[in-house]
Amino acid sequence: MTPDDTTTGPALAVVATGPGGRHRTTVTGAADVVTGAPATTGTAFHLCSSAKLVTAVVVLRLARTGDLALDDDVRTYVPVPVAPTAGRGPTLRELLAHHGGITDPDGAFEPAAVAPPVTVDVAVDRPPGTAFGYSDAGYCLVERAVEAVTGTPFATTAHRLVAEPLGLRSTAFWDGQPATATEDPGLRAALTAVAATAASGHDPAGARVPGARVHYPGLAASGLWGTPDEYGTLLADLTRSWSGHDDAVLLDPADAAAMLRCDGEPGIGLGAFVLAGAHGPVVMTQGWGVGFQGQARAYPADGGALAVLTNQDPGVEQAGSVVGTTLRRLAAERGWAA
Repeated sequence: MTPDDTTTGPALAVVATGPGGRHRTTVTGAADVVTGAPATTGTAFHLCSSAKLVTAVVVLRLARTGDLALDDDVRTYVPVPVAPTAGRGPTLRELLAHHGGITDPDGAFEPAAVAPPVTVDVAVDRPPGTAFGYSDAGYCLVERAVEAVTGTPFATTAHRLVAEPLGLRSTAFWDGQPATATEDPGLRAALTAVAATAASGHDPAGARVPGARVHYPGLAASGLWGTPDEYGTLLADLTRSWSGHDDAVLLDPADAAAMLRCDGEPGIGLGAFVLAGAHGPVVMTQGWGVGFQGQARAYPADGGALAVLTNQDPGVEQAGSVVGTTLRRLAAERGWAA
């Protein structure tokens, strides 16, 4: 796919936010190359691992209300085996920053038409807090902890704490189950909208993937779906909080600062990567799964953010795909460090 492929190829969505929370969204290409249905700003894309950004926001909001604590051993909330060599259980802060001492088991996160449960036991096999190790399994522990303290499914809590405050009606953690499977009316409406508008995924050759789309075990790690327009609303609000404004909806300045503080090692925040930019930190989140890829970067010092989404697996990581090249071009046009 190329940026000029506006009719027959998979879609490319571009989101740009500016100071004051304004954002602009443009979408070209098809939501499904078989049916020819065009993608729009209201088409839901699989945001894949960018789900971790929202999961971190959920945990920070629960910590603010005292429902949990970032620095508690996760075993305060859920049981998890800890190897003798690991010494202790990880904290929620360490899990969100991929410093939980957990190795993802082989084959534990294979996609399916409906997300299966994680079928292996998550275990802590290394000392937490000592080294970065990207872990979807760690986010499964976070998901279980959230469910333990709230008494509600993770997707419901995320909807109540993130989607509803921002007025997002077509953004939800979706495992492929029908919307009727949830009891919460607000989440049910959002899932209905997501399922009705969800783009199909496409392979590197541009062919629709079998079954049109897949879902991964572990909602908190990679189960977020949303429209480009609503993604802009989310990024605009988070960018304001990361910029130090006290009028953001989701995070207060202290929580926003905690999210970007890299305690474990440089560049690793809570649910996001924190890069060095010419004008200050650049907050990055990205996702890549079967049939989809995306990346978003927020530039708090400049008051804006950019996101590029596609419903195609480009076959290469973001740095070398249309996602990365488009984002870098847009950042350069604005004088923002990419």
